Amino acid sequence: MMNEEQFISMVARKLAGQATAEELLELEDLLRSDERMRAQFQLLQQYFTASSAHRAANTEQALERTLRKIRGDREGTPAPRVLRWRWMAAAAVLTGAIVAGVNFWPKGNMKRQMVAVTTDTSQWLSRQNGKATRAVIELADGSKVWLNADSKLQYPPVFGKNSREVYLTGEAFFNVVAGADRPFVVHLSQGMVKVLGTSFNVRAYENEPVQTSVTTGKVAFIPRTADKQDTILITADEKVTYRATSGDLTKVVTSAEDEKAWTEGRLVFKDIALEDICLELERTFGKKVQFASDEPRSFRLTGAFKDNNLQDILYYLSRSKPFRYVITDSLVMISK
Repeated sequence: MMNEEQFISMVARKLAGQATAEELLELEDLLRSDERMRAQFQLLQQYFTASSAHRAANTEQALERTLRKIRGDREGTPAPRVLRWRWMAAAAVLTGAIVAGVNFWPKGNMKRQMVAVTTDTSQWLSRQNGKATRAVIELADGSKVWLNADSKLQYPPVFGKNSREVYLTGEAFFNVVAGADRPFVVHLSQGMVKVLGTSFNVRAYENEPVQTSVTTGKVAFIPRTADKQDTILITADEKVTYRATSGDLTKVVTSAEDEKAWTEGRLVFKDIALEDICLELERTFGKKVQFASDEPRSFRLTGAFKDNNLQDILYYLSRSKPFRYVITDSLVMISK
């Protein structure tokens, strides 16, 4: 029988993305068979997401911070005073909830409170990445989201009974846990993507066309237009591009692996204008790109890079089309 300390430690590892396959199976079996543990898991998930994951640079730091809070820094390394204070407050709440059978909310009101959280978006969680920053987020149903640089995701700490909804600005790759009774909906400023269980990439930056591509399964893209709402079905290795300014909507065959290449540290450009490539380089490396002359903006280039630095990428691109570049601490200047 798993004791409370083991349970909390395993939950922390799951939320930080560090649990082994065996631990995940053990935890899944426990949550499936024990309603009280499921409620405790939801409490820990809300605490972790709100207090640690959104400020951690990566999952390893998130795990370290969470375990230090949970274990009270048993290894003997003094925790910073502010973290120790937060741990003392959180521990009093979480430990009391677990020992008392989750009485964090008044008995009988817990379900109503959780429903209220899912419908009131002011209580939702939010992750916003700056440039040169990416993150992996695990949602309440076990679905995972890879959030790209310069992107924002809003999502509830607990999903409702009838649907699972999130809001995205920017780019994200979703691996959605199947759930025929609860559709998964990604709301965008120019439409929405609706699925039951699949993996897909959505690119919806401001002032850019919306792009949705599918890796596995099937999704429906619904553009937001003034006079109609056409549902476009997309299957594996297909991509839909929607331009809200003109209303144009196209579907083409693509490589799903290339569309989600950014989640693996890869950049793939296929016959792309240098100006658009530079937008991607800005987000990836956090340096502003400016053009001293207009001609290079329209150069169309192709290339694939993995874990290359900015200098290497610009060097190889400039070998395909002649342009010059200068890299400073905060700026890249491109000229003919």
